[in-house]
Amino acid sequence: MTEKEAYIHEWIEEVSKSREELGGFSVCPYASNSKTLILETPIDDVVPQSGYDVIVFIVEDFWRPEQVLKWVKHYNEKYSYYKFFEDLASVPTFIGDVQTNNKKFNLILCQSKKKLSAIRKKLAETDYYNYWTKEYLEEILGEEVNLVENQDISG
Repeated sequence: MTEKEAYIHEWIEEVSKSREELGGFSVCPYASNSKTLILETPIDDVVPQSGYDVIVFIVEDFWRPEQVLKWVKHYNEKYSYYKFFEDLASVPTFIGDVQTNNKKFNLILCQSKKKLSAIRKKLAETDYYNYWTKEYLEEILGEEVNLVENQDISG
């Protein structure tokens, strides 16, 4: 295991911890039980692989945030059965006061849209999304933001 892969494993453990400030939820409630593949790869060589709940692609550090976002958009258009997200070292993200990004590497995360949707529906039955701002919900949930429209969202 490389040093970068080890760091990502530690980050996954961190976002899997139950957080009092999130009502006992973790940042990512399913992360610890997910079958995860971590790959260090050039940003132009991101390819989904079946058999995993999430694939974490560690891409080059020199990419500016807007460039990584363009690649994420490209992959979302290219692979219709998968959802891609960026996690940028230089762009902090939060749920409430809890920082969610890994803080060290540029990542592109890949998940099956079907599995992701099922998890989101289960979480929407709880108050998990109540800790998210409306802007973060729209960014992360996209077209599935309607799952939580009637909840008491922060911000």
